[in-house]
Amino acid sequence: MRYAWHVIKYILVFVVNLLIFLFVHSYFNLVVMIVMIAMPFISILCAVITANQLSVRFGGANRDLTVDEPFLVSVILDNGSIFPNMNVDINITMENALFKTSGKHTLCIPAYAHGTDAVDYQIGQSLVGVLKVSADELRITDWMGFIRIRKRCDAERDYVVFPSGKMMVRPDMAAVSYGMNEAEESQKKGNDFSEVVDVREYRPGDKFQNIHWKLSAKKDILMVKERESMSSSRLMVLVELANDDSDVLNDVLKAAYEVAVYLLEEGVPFTYYYWSTLQGDIVETSVDSREILDEWVEKIFYEQSYSDERYGLSMLEKVVSDDRKLIVITGSHSSFGETVFTCGSRVKGYISE
Repeated sequence: MRYAWHVIKYILVFVVNLLIFLFVHSYFNLVVMIVMIAMPFISILCAVITANQLSVRFGGANRDLTVDEPFLVSVILDNGSIFPNMNVDINITMENALFKTSGKHTLCIPAYAHGTDAVDYQIGQSLVGVLKVSADELRITDWMGFIRIRKRCDAERDYVVFPSGKMMVRPDMAAVSYGMNEAEESQKKGNDFSEVVDVREYRPGDKFQNIHWKLSAKKDILMVKERESMSSSRLMVLVELANDDSDVLNDVLKAAYEVAVYLLEEGVPFTYYYWSTLQGDIVETSVDSREILDEWVEKIFYEQSYSDERYGLSMLEKVVSDDRKLIVITGSHSSFGETVFTCGSRVKGYISE
């Protein structure tokens, strides 16, 4: 309707100029009429040529991106024609497939003759995952504002948004290393991230912190707990990819990432597991470095979530032995074992019974 009104106004101006010409027979009005007749055709022709030479691409944000930290996406418009156009609208779509969120935006960018123009578009993400930014259509308005030409395009780029990894979550490693029976004693003497594998009589040189005082009192002889470093048996951590309407999976992944960073800093070897709906199998990853951790979480960004908070655990229990220690990171709606950490009121980590 807006473009039809432009045409109507133009016709009215042309008619007024024509009446003036017929009344005064001015050559000036004749020239104006000729120009007014030619300009619409020139305007539309230049718009068509420019539209065929326009292309869109995305840049910027090459560094590692983290959630809740705004970043800039560069929308770059290339014009290969000799004609400029100041009215190019770009339809931009942003999608996060893991959380099934999307949004549409329209940017107006000028197209310079034989030139390139870039606009930095600031984005703030509260959800982790792969943000797919794409442009599927350009709309070019001619100089006179008579028509709008639509052109399809297929520009797209993925921006991976990681959790911050600020280590706000610290699991109770005393409980993790041996079980809740040893938690209180280990907390008092310092976490050594080891497991008790045997009890024997005291020998000179044994550390007093390893003395089993209760058993020593019963036997009236010093008994010592032999410990095995957890470096010889990896800690198993299952991340449930269960989600709900409040996107609790976002907090679960942030907590899992923070726990992993903490374990790496402490030198505790661990293996992460999750159930892949796409592969129909448990995915196992031994995390030994920050690079492997980033690769692991990025794989999850392309997965599909499920609704049952214990679905991944039920699938993992089919392929692992019952005596293996397993930490489950999930939403905190229900309690299925001894809790070793919490993240706010929405996420917890517990030792599976």
